[in-house]
Amino acid sequence: MPLPMEVAIVQHNPMVGDVSGNCTQIIEAYRQATDAGAKLVVTPELALFGYPPRDLLHRRRVRDAEQTALDDLRRVTEEGPPLIVGHTASANQTSGPPLTNSATVFDNGEVTGQYSKRLLPTYDIFDEHRYFSRGTEPEVVHIKDTTVGITICEDAWYDHEVTGQRRHQTDPIAPYEDEEVDLLVNLSASPYRVNKPSSRQERFGRHAERIDAPVVFANQVGGNDDILFDGTSFILDADGSPIVSATSGEPRVLIGQPKNNSATASIPSETTQLRRMLELGIRDYLDKTGFDDVIIGISGGIDSSVAAALAAEAIGPAHVHGITLPSAITAESSRTDAERVAQNLGIQFNEIGIEQLSKSLLDAINGITPGDDTRGITRENVQARVRGLLLMGVANDLNALVLTPDNKSEAAVGYCTLYGDAVGAIAPLGDCTKRRVYALAEDFNTDLPTWTDSAPIPSSVLEKAPTAELAEGQIDADDIPPYEVTDAVVKQYVGNKHNLDQIVQETTATKQQVKTVIEHITRSEFKRHQTPPALRVTTKAFDSGWRYPIAASYAEILTDS
Repeated sequence: MPLPMEVAIVQHNPMVGDVSGNCTQIIEAYRQATDAGAKLVVTPELALFGYPPRDLLHRRRVRDAEQTALDDLRRVTEEGPPLIVGHTASANQTSGPPLTNSATVFDNGEVTGQYSKRLLPTYDIFDEHRYFSRGTEPEVVHIKDTTVGITICEDAWYDHEVTGQRRHQTDPIAPYEDEEVDLLVNLSASPYRVNKPSSRQERFGRHAERIDAPVVFANQVGGNDDILFDGTSFILDADGSPIVSATSGEPRVLIGQPKNNSATASIPSETTQLRRMLELGIRDYLDKTGFDDVIIGISGGIDSSVAAALAAEAIGPAHVHGITLPSAITAESSRTDAERVAQNLGIQFNEIGIEQLSKSLLDAINGITPGDDTRGITRENVQARVRGLLLMGVANDLNALVLTPDNKSEAAVGYCTLYGDAVGAIAPLGDCTKRRVYALAEDFNTDLPTWTDSAPIPSSVLEKAPTAELAEGQIDADDIPPYEVTDAVVKQYVGNKHNLDQIVQETTATKQQVKTVIEHITRSEFKRHQTPPALRVTTKAFDSGWRYPIAASYAEILTDS
C-alpha cells in the first residue's frame, strides 16, 4: 500500500516548559507544511511541553499554558490541513496520576480524535508512571478517505527487551492490524544512542510490513540537559522501505509524498554522527541555559583536546576559552601541545601557573595535620582543585560555563578529582569510553572543521601515554588497567550488567583485572553523585538511569560463581 497522502513531520527542538515558544515553533512549521501541500501534519510526543518534562508537570500554570496553546493550534487548522499534536491531558479516572501522555487530532478547527499512550516506560532514564496514567484503547481517525492509527513512542517498543526482559505484555500495534488502517502514526521523543537511528528504521519497518501500511515516525530533536534527541524522523512504505527521512540533529519540516522515494537522508558514520550529536548537546545546553561561552582546561591530553574541538565546532571558536594550568611537574611538551591544539582550533588561549597557589594551600594543610609533609594523594588533589578553582573563577568573571573533559572510563573507575578536574556544568565526553574519544579525535583530523586547514589534534597528543600528570612520571596505566581492558570491562559491567565470570569469558581481561575495575567502579559511586551530567550516547550512562547506592556492600558482585 503506498503512502495515501502528503504527510508533513514537524521535527522540532523544544525547550522544556517553554510552552508558548514551542507552540510558535509548531505553528511556523505547520504553515510551512501547508505551503508545501501537506494534507496531514504530525508533531513529536509532548511537543508543547518538551520531553522530558519531569516535575514541571506538577506545576499547574505550565499545564494551563499548554491548554491555551492547544486552543491556538486548534484554530490554526480552521484553514489548513489536519494536525496531530502531542501534549498532556487530564486522566479520566479517580486513581493514579492525574495526567495522560496524549495526542489530539485537530481537523477543520475541531477535535476529531484523541489517543493516550498505552505503554509507559519506567526504566533507565524514564519514569512515566510517576506522572501519567496509562491509556487503554487504540484510536483510529478518518482524515478524508484515509484511516489513520495513532501510537506514541513506547507503544512501538512493546516487545523490546530492557535489562534482559520484556517490559510490557500489551501490544498496542495489534488493533491496527485488525482495523486495516491506511497509515500508522507514531509521535516520539526517542533519545539518541549510537546506532539507534538504523535500529529504529528496522523496527518500524517490521511494523509497516505487519500492518501492510505506511508508517510515520515523528521524533523530537535537540539536547535537553544530558539527554540527546536526534530526530531522524522518517516515513516508511508498507514494505518497510524509506519514502523520506530527515537529517539527524536538525530541526526541519519533513514532507513525504505518495510517489516520492528519492528524498532519504544519507546516514553518516557512527563516529561522525556521534560527533554531531555531542555538538548539538553542547550547543543546546548553552542556548537553553542562557550562556554563550565555555571555559576548558586544556592539558595537552586527548580528552581536553577533543572536548575543545567539539565546543569550537558547536558554538564557534571565538566562544571557546582554553586555559592551560601547568605546575612544576608539568612537562613542557604538555604545555606546547595544549597551545598547538588551541592554535589549530582558533580558540582563545591563556596560561595560568598553579605552583605558588598549590604550595600555599599545601603549607596551610600541613600546618594542621600531623607529620612533616602532606600525603601524596593530598598533593595531587590540591593541584587538581586549584585548577578547578581557577577555571570556575574565570567562568564566573566571563559569565561562561566550564566544560568537563572527563570520559566514561575515568568516571567509571573514579579516575578524577572531585572539585578539581571534575568541575563544570556538563561533561560532553562523559558517556564516551577512552577508545571512543580517540575515534572522535581521528574523525576531527579526517573531516576537518570548516574554518581550518590543519588537523586539530596533533599526532603528539594522539601518541602520548594518557596521564593525569599530578605526580612525576605518572601515567594512567600505573593506577588502572590499560584502557583497552578497562573500556571492555566497563562496557560489559555497566552496559550489559554481566558478572565477573561472564566478563572474563567475553573479554581479554584477566580475572584480577576485572575485579580491579569493578572494585574501582563500586568505590567511586560517591564521586559520580557529585560530578556534572554527561551527554548520554549509550544504552547505559552514569545518569538518572544509573541508581546504585553509595553506602552499600558490593562484595557479592565480586564473588566468583
